[in-house]
Amino acid sequence: MDPRPSILMGVIIEDPPCETASRYLLPSIRAMIAKKLIEKYRFTQQKAASRLGMTQSAMSKYLSEKRGAIINVNEEIDRLADGVVKSIYEEKITQEEFVAQLCNICMKYRNDENICRKR
Repeated sequence: MDPRPSILMGVIIEDPPCETASRYLLPSIRAMIAKKLIEKYRFTQQKAASRLGMTQSAMSKYLSEKRGAIINVNEEIDRLADGVVKSIYEEKITQEEFVAQLCNICMKYRNDENICRKR
């Protein structure tokens, strides 16, 4: 195993992979989904926050990028996020399913981008 720390969004990472994902990657994915709900489906901040299981204040932080800096994603990750957003819009996803899909996107991103793991 390479002893050098991983780097994500310019931040040196020495924490365990899941801790890194929960601190940096998951907020970025939530921000991406929140922006898609508001921009594509014209959700209000309150409605988007409610559907994502967060407060309107937290939603505001995601939208202003005070939380969850937007990350570059490949087409597959973007497609997965679009599927989640559409399911939320159509009310075809429970909170538990949303969390599972969030984990799925996170794991896919981690594998595709080779981040959040010690080398």
